[in-house]
Amino acid sequence: MRMKTLLLGLVLVIVTACLGLTIAARAGVFSGVTFSFTVNGNTTEYELKPGETPEIPDVQPAAGQRFVCWLDENGGEADPAANTAEDAHYTALVAPELAAAMTPWLEYDELGRLKPDEPVTGAELASGVSALLNGTEAAAGLAEKETATASELSAALEGLFRPSELEAVSGDAPLTRLEAAQIICALGGFTYTAPESAPAPDLAADRPGAAELAACADSEGAVSYAPGPAIVDGAFYYVDDDGLFVTDTEIDGMYFGPDGSCAGEDFEPGFVNIAGYLYYVNEDGKFVFDETVNGITLGTDGRYTSGNLELDALVAEVLAPICAEYETRDEMLRAAYDYARDSFEYLRRNYYNVGETGWEVEEAYTMFSTGRGNCYNYAAAFWALARGLGYDAAAVSGTMGWDYEPHGWVTIVNDEGERLTYDCETEMAYRRDGEYGKDMFAMVWWFAAGWNYYYGV
Repeated sequence: MRMKTLLLGLVLVIVTACLGLTIAARAGVFSGVTFSFTVNGNTTEYELKPGETPEIPDVQPAAGQRFVCWLDENGGEADPAANTAEDAHYTALVAPELAAAMTPWLEYDELGRLKPDEPVTGAELASGVSALLNGTEAAAGLAEKETATASELSAALEGLFRPSELEAVSGDAPLTRLEAAQIICALGGFTYTAPESAPAPDLAADRPGAAELAACADSEGAVSYAPGPAIVDGAFYYVDDDGLFVTDTEIDGMYFGPDGSCAGEDFEPGFVNIAGYLYYVNEDGKFVFDETVNGITLGTDGRYTSGNLELDALVAEVLAPICAEYETRDEMLRAAYDYARDSFEYLRRNYYNVGETGWEVEEAYTMFSTGRGNCYNYAAAFWALARGLGYDAAAVSGTMGWDYEPHGWVTIVNDEGERLTYDCETEMAYRRDGEYGKDMFAMVWWFAAGWNYYYGV
């Protein structure tokens, strides 16, 4: 019995040893391991003895090329140094070298917008890949697509990047311009800090991807806007303090749509006052700019200015509620006249020679900023308000009365060519003395003659 047990144990030892030897043989412990490497179409084989590590060829890419990684027989990313036990074949993945810096491949639109949420076109994306690869035409098939998904981009980039890099580039929704810029910059290893200000009026500085999208866009098309109303390509926009077009927002009774343009108000042709500032709409429904209309010059932003921005702001503050309350420009002009007549106190100040001009802006600013002034200040204040409503008003320095006292007032020529006189300071004086029957608004020549206004030669 004891002999049988010994024999059985010996058989088990032999069987186990044979099994171990078989496994070892299959693993190459006795016969070695065969490695082959293909580089640029040339294949080299190595026979390794047990325990040896493979000698991995040094890949020397041609000019304009880069070594990406080793691929196994299935096209997967591989590390030959990690394998010492199994036969294997590896192929060197060589691709065009990457650009040292991002070359712009996107454009701003005519308003300076980057449209981060709009789908990127296949042609744009193909240009982005080309820029990433130093101008090499690659990503075949992308240029013909109207839009492209992340998965389609990944497929087009196969053989140009590590498989592990492309694994993260996936998704079946059309890529936006911002997403495309982020992917291209990430593949190139380009990193950018957040910009200090909005790179476009539709792209906030703190939005993730803003820096990458700006880096991928041609800076020649960039446009920045000052906060406030803005006339761009004949349309009206409003820019917030961050330099962005406001969207889906109502300001001063006007609705600014998803693209930032004013879409809720149909402006009639002619002068229009928005938030106290004067603009002009032509017969085509477009805001004009860099143009003089009826003696009123509109600047490059489409807005009338007296030349003194502080005065413009003070005038706009007065006109905004007036324009909101009244419908017609004549009603607004009357309300502006009443404001100039009733809102200030008389204080003796500068006097000017008969026929002298050029004092209006300074004296208007003095009146609005201090609340006190003489007849020239009253006249200048109404002059500024009238011009802010689109009237080609003129401030006059002359004399008044039969004693020919120095005096200032305003004239406006109406549509019939008549020169009308406006004297809010004299009417203020009458009312101050308790006489409310004098109306010195829009006086025709024969009525004004009763006060003997003298304009000089």
